[in-house]
Amino acid sequence: MPYYPDDVVNEVFAENDIVDYVSQYVRLKRVGRDYSGLCPFHREKSPSFHVSGEKQLFHCFGCGASGNLVQFVMRVEGLDFVEALKLLAERAGIALPEEGGADDNSHALKKKIYEMNKISARFFYDTLTKSPEGKIGYAYFTERKITQKTIITYGLGFARDSYTALHDFLLQKGYTDKEMLSAGLVVERDGKIYDKFRNRVMFPIIDLRGNIIGFGGRIMGQSETPSGFKLPKYLNSAETPVFNKGRNLFSLNIAKKSSPFSIILVEGYMDVITVCQAGIPNVVATLGTALTEAQAKLLLKYCSEIIICYDSDEAGQKAAIRAIDIINAAGGRSRVIKLKGAKDPDEYIKANGSAMFLQAVSEAKASTEFRLDILKTKYSLDTPEGKAMYVAQAAEALLSITDAVEVDAYINRISGETQVNKDAVYSEYRKRLSNSKTGEGSRHINREISSPQGENVHAAAALPDKSKKLIAAEKKLIYLMSRNKKYIDTVRENFNIEDFSGEIHQKLVRIIFEARDNNTLIEPSIVLNEFADSEINYVSEIFYNMEEYADNNAALFELINNIKLEKLSEKIESEKDPMVLSRLVMEMQELRRNR
Repeated sequence: MPYYPDDVVNEVFAENDIVDYVSQYVRLKRVGRDYSGLCPFHREKSPSFHVSGEKQLFHCFGCGASGNLVQFVMRVEGLDFVEALKLLAERAGIALPEEGGADDNSHALKKKIYEMNKISARFFYDTLTKSPEGKIGYAYFTERKITQKTIITYGLGFARDSYTALHDFLLQKGYTDKEMLSAGLVVERDGKIYDKFRNRVMFPIIDLRGNIIGFGGRIMGQSETPSGFKLPKYLNSAETPVFNKGRNLFSLNIAKKSSPFSIILVEGYMDVITVCQAGIPNVVATLGTALTEAQAKLLLKYCSEIIICYDSDEAGQKAAIRAIDIINAAGGRSRVIKLKGAKDPDEYIKANGSAMFLQAVSEAKASTEFRLDILKTKYSLDTPEGKAMYVAQAAEALLSITDAVEVDAYINRISGETQVNKDAVYSEYRKRLSNSKTGEGSRHINREISSPQGENVHAAAALPDKSKKLIAAEKKLIYLMSRNKKYIDTVRENFNIEDFSGEIHQKLVRIIFEARDNNTLIEPSIVLNEFADSEINYVSEIFYNMEEYADNNAALFELINNIKLEKLSEKIESEKDPMVLSRLVMEMQELRRNR
């Protein structure tokens, strides 16, 4: 059986969305932040099958089927792991490496690019914070009221006003010109190698797995050279084997950790940084391009609604309309923020503060209402021709709405604004709705599918004979650790890996601890691949925990306390020595007092 490196498997997962794939077999309906439908693996009348776009997992609360996208494909298509991975790779246009083949070299190059980007980011950061050459960049961030904490959070840096500073540094680290060119960190002109980024403050672009995949840089000082050549104000990394502008977003690695219902979409790096620094981390930006369908789908894995906050000028309005169309096509909902007296979020927050910005977010207009407001400015509602054009365009704008009551409310509004009979507006709407549905087929297939693996052995059977309360508490504690690095540190202060029950729990905790040592958060869908088929359902069930805690921090300490109490209780039951028994009882009393 072929072996594929972790980065290859991760790439296949990153380029496939579980909600998209499962939708081919199950009619899914959004419920909160998840999707639900009738389970394809057993007969049922009420939906118990759930899919999480954020966690990239599925779980049926009826039959217990659970796992990541590969496990779903294995079940639904009757394939083994490698065959399922190949199917998904082909679907995403990814060439899996053959042993000793050219693809092996491409994956080795990707690994080198990640390394070079990480080293370069550190070089830019050190230049900004420790070098005299970085003072101009530091002064820029200070003037923009960016704090030291934010500089550290985003790894901001400065590229010296030098043609070869980074190039020479990477040469010393053992990297070749060819590798640097592949990473987009240098450019070649007239046979000479130059740094791509010069005299710019630097913004590392980080993917969802914590890899630095590229950079954005803003020019300092004059953007025109002595020869009259005009330099771009903002410069982004070129496309490389690890960086695709249309498939990534700036700061999504931070935004997704806030578990947001909505994510705010802004235009630039500084807008993101200012909004996040103001205490609003659920904010991202595109990378010098208009929003793409791939970016919209990526965002909708982590939120139910995208709130657009573009510049308030005409270009910003047009970009917002394009974004709305793309979000609608991706099956998402959107609203649009209108900032009064400021052209962008950065300017607005500096003038009005974060509380006023949050109020503007809460007052964001529904995308349809935003479109209608813009349409009204284009046509004169005092003339029959203007009314007809407005009604026609307004009816078109309603096609993305799936709620009949909402459609009716907007039709009433359009009728009132134009004094056009409501039935006439409805007729215009129905005509366009009919045209939009022509040729549309149903992708829904709902059939019972048996697992190619046969009946999975529930992994709980492999756990030692422990109390149900202890096992349940450990499962919840592992889930919380998978969501927050700080919780891992707290658990480590109280338990060793061996303190957890059974090999599965211990293996999960070991993986989480190792991820913490590498300063990364685990991806549940990827972690499942570390476990045997018979263990998948059990492990996936831990990550798919749907229990919401009013206070995660309080829940963490309560779980730690409960686990200690259960373990003490077990020791007390088996202890024969009166002296030891007395000490254990006193420990239990102390723990109960601290609850």
